[in-house]
Amino acid sequence: MTAADSLRAWLRGEVMAVLRRKVAPPPLVLWCDFEGVWRDLLRAAADGDAFELWSGDEHELVLREHLITAAPNPRVVWLPVAQDEITYLKVFELQAEHVWTESLVSALARYGVEIARDHEAELRHLLPAHAKEWIDQPRAAWRELTPGSAKSALVDDDQILTALAKLGTSIAQLIGNDRVDVFVRRVAEDFGLPSLAPDACIDPSRCDDWRAAATARLIATDAALRVPGDPPQEGDRIIPPGRARDQAMKLLDRWQKNVELLATFEDLAQRGDARTSLGPWARSLEGAPALASRAAEEALFQKEVEQLTQLDEFEPLADRVAEREALYGVHVRGFWGSRAEHRLPWSSLVSLARAATLLRQQAGVEKAWKTAQEAVSWFTTVGWEIDRQGEALFRDDSALPSSLHGVRIRLRRAYLRHLDRCNSAFSELLYHHGIDGLGLSFAGEILAKNRPAKEPLAVMVLDACRYDLGARLAEMLNRGEPGRRAEVLTARAPVPAITDLGMPFALADDPGDLTVELTKDAAPRWRVTAVGGTQDLTEASGRRDWLRRQFKLKPQAISDVKSVLDAGPPSAKEAGRLLFVFGDEFDVQGHDGELQFTGAEDYVGRYARAVIQLRDAGYSSVAVVTDHGFIHWEPERDEVDNAPTGEVLWKSRRAVVGHALKHPTAVAVSVPRSDLECRVPRSVNAFLTYGRIGFFHGGATLQELIIPVVVFRWPKKAEKIAAVLTPLTDISSLKPRVEIRPGAHGKLPGFGADEKMTGRDVLVKVVEPRSGRRLFRSTESVKVLPDGAAVTLTLVREPAETCPRGTLLQVEVRDADNDELLDRCEVELNVDLEEWD
Repeated sequence: MTAADSLRAWLRGEVMAVLRRKVAPPPLVLWCDFEGVWRDLLRAAADGDAFELWSGDEHELVLREHLITAAPNPRVVWLPVAQDEITYLKVFELQAEHVWTESLVSALARYGVEIARDHEAELRHLLPAHAKEWIDQPRAAWRELTPGSAKSALVDDDQILTALAKLGTSIAQLIGNDRVDVFVRRVAEDFGLPSLAPDACIDPSRCDDWRAAATARLIATDAALRVPGDPPQEGDRIIPPGRARDQAMKLLDRWQKNVELLATFEDLAQRGDARTSLGPWARSLEGAPALASRAAEEALFQKEVEQLTQLDEFEPLADRVAEREALYGVHVRGFWGSRAEHRLPWSSLVSLARAATLLRQQAGVEKAWKTAQEAVSWFTTVGWEIDRQGEALFRDDSALPSSLHGVRIRLRRAYLRHLDRCNSAFSELLYHHGIDGLGLSFAGEILAKNRPAKEPLAVMVLDACRYDLGARLAEMLNRGEPGRRAEVLTARAPVPAITDLGMPFALADDPGDLTVELTKDAAPRWRVTAVGGTQDLTEASGRRDWLRRQFKLKPQAISDVKSVLDAGPPSAKEAGRLLFVFGDEFDVQGHDGELQFTGAEDYVGRYARAVIQLRDAGYSSVAVVTDHGFIHWEPERDEVDNAPTGEVLWKSRRAVVGHALKHPTAVAVSVPRSDLECRVPRSVNAFLTYGRIGFFHGGATLQELIIPVVVFRWPKKAEKIAAVLTPLTDISSLKPRVEIRPGAHGKLPGFGADEKMTGRDVLVKVVEPRSGRRLFRSTESVKVLPDGAAVTLTLVREPAETCPRGTLLQVEVRDADNDELLDRCEVELNVDLEEWD
């Protein structure tokens, strides 16, 4: 929009003041412009046929013939010569109403832009381009015109960054030929980057060579600033202290955070490394922070790994990683640990360090326990976190360097010793004080107390949800929320800690209503019934029939996790105020041996998505109950005990049930709601029975016996946070990245997030609008939270889809649960998608 007091308006007024004169013949203005600074400004002023302008490149002789034959009209004729150089148009010079010879500096002074005399020489060559850029700005915008402001107005920091980061493209193409001189001056004067000849700016290969040299200077300067006590010896690659260095480091920081330019930084940083000796320099450092140089970060990582592998004993290894865990975290948060596509595995070191630190901190904790309640209190506040870290030590980690496998094996052994020590102490306390001394309720009793009187409730019944898994599920859904949504309550499993008994006690409001027995079959099996019913609650069908009768459920009120995720849950109106959803992935994957290999994170995330689906279907309260926990263990010979003697009616590796049972060390426990006795081995030991699988439950370790009841509560009218894209302009990579931020939610700044606002899971895809073809997509959803943090997604290309460079595409952000379109933007495809990519 043109301001009323803009340079365009002023210049048009100057011209029209002459052309409106009532003279014969009509006024002619010859505009002498030997420096070539006025033509574009005149064309802008004449835009829209404001006046007649001749501004071509015709020779004076040709112009003279045109003027002779043209009808007389008020007009301006632009000439690329000084007045004293006019030749064939001399006669028209004498006839002209006005011959313009005024310089741009002088004209700007009359317009109202005063240029300080000490700035005039430096600004003179910048003014033409600056005047074109600001021709529609109000006069007030020109007030602070200095060489610095003029340069940055013509080629701003964003353009500098784009020109630096766009590989394979000439700088002239990116910023315009008329601004190349300004660019060359700015990168050298304002950023301390290598000098660049103007003619090199039109050659993409020479531009890329300069980009590599400039990046080398940036990463070398970054290293010198971050390690001032022992800076690298990189000579003129280190920008001297001052404003240029400050500007360069800000540019580097912005580059490393710009989601569109991350891939080119990754490429150019490695090209820059090839010009430096930062890798060998970093090998001599101890405790250096995260650096922008890939070579330096690799050297630091390899040195750390080498030092860890030399520590054969747990104590010095734990001391080392505990001392350096915070440093590892710094590297994880650096570019090469978090934002690079090909990341360095600093996160693996953080994971190992967390496990070692916890194990060291909690070493000997069991010695202070005087009662079993103290052991449970420790387990539900701190101890479960060690189980989470223990899982990380055993699951497959493709990012873990082979050189760290020995370190992880040593930490695995330490975790297993911890598991045995703590449960040995817990078993001893149970042996002397009994299981009833725990003072814990069964899960069904806790569920009954937390069932809302009027509001809908969805109950997820999970098989083998160990306490740490329930705590992680709560943690996942609490993360980033404006209020605490989940609470983890502590229950106990019946012993034997098996599904046949655990499920009835997880569902019954009052355990006193249950009767537990073993059948008199040749191979006795468990049977549990409830008062007033004949259904066998050890069987899934019996439990479901009993639930329907007990709570007068509608047909749709019993479902499973797969159905909820695939087709969505029934609404509270369809199912009624109580819905039961069953899931058995932990148990199935545990018995198959898969759970230990993969870890449980994906399954926890799966259950978290199911909880969100239930919330969105109208269940403002969701409870999670389970039957028992588990341990992973492969008993050694000395950990296998002879089975108890007596009237043995049922046996497993972790429990033996019958009457008059005897065993010198096993813990005696009563089977609830029965006349049966149970003996369980101490700690992680096993009885000599069938099987060798390492997924155990049935016994009375903390991990098998102490189970979670997780209760989620949301406001009745909860609203999902909006999700918006950080603006994108193009896609120039086969693995593009997008950044998504939470949208505005109406809360005033500084007052925190709205309590009724909740997070949402989102997916991203890139489509060709004309055909609807999907060209890129995210492989998994990410959670956008009300806490304001942005999340970054890497997209993958759809196989076999082709598309030519230059096509306009649409980036779409969609809700992962219901495919609602949340935000979109148009981008240009700047990479060829071909079948053989």
